[in-house]
Amino acid sequence: MYGMRLMDQRYPDDVIVIRRNELLKHILTNDPKKEKDKVISENLDIIQKKFPTITWVADAFHEFHEILMGDEPGKIDRYIEKYDDSELSSFCNSLKKDIASVRNAISMDVNSGFVEGNNNKFKLIKRMVYGRSKIVNLTQKCKLTFLLNTEDFILMDLI
Repeated sequence: MYGMRLMDQRYPDDVIVIRRNELLKHILTNDPKKEKDKVISENLDIIQKKFPTITWVADAFHEFHEILMGDEPGKIDRYIEKYDDSELSSFCNSLKKDIASVRNAISMDVNSGFVEGNNNKFKLIKRMVYGRSKIVNLTQKCKLTFLLNTEDFILMDLI
């Protein structure tokens, strides 16, 4: 009954409700193609004046994103020095532990995105088939998914 009563409660019409996760998604989105929430865009200046931490978080995120997508690995050291004594100190400590990998990720164009994408697809198929099929059906489902786009694929071979 309590849950039903909570659903009946409404905010007054003059109150704008912005959830924290929606605000974070808005300020941390770098893709210009993604459409941002208009309500948050209209009220972002008011929110930033009331909560200056939001501006600080957005600046730290965008600075890190720029360094990561750039090609100058030396900038990561300045970033770590800048934010080492702040709320991001644990993040900076993690970066220090794997600094060689982070520098390689910044300076090299090679990544494992294709392999990770295939691993993710396989795990998704495994979850869908789990408990209902045996290994043979999992094999058939994987062949159907991964070989469907190849030129020499024949659907009747799976039967």
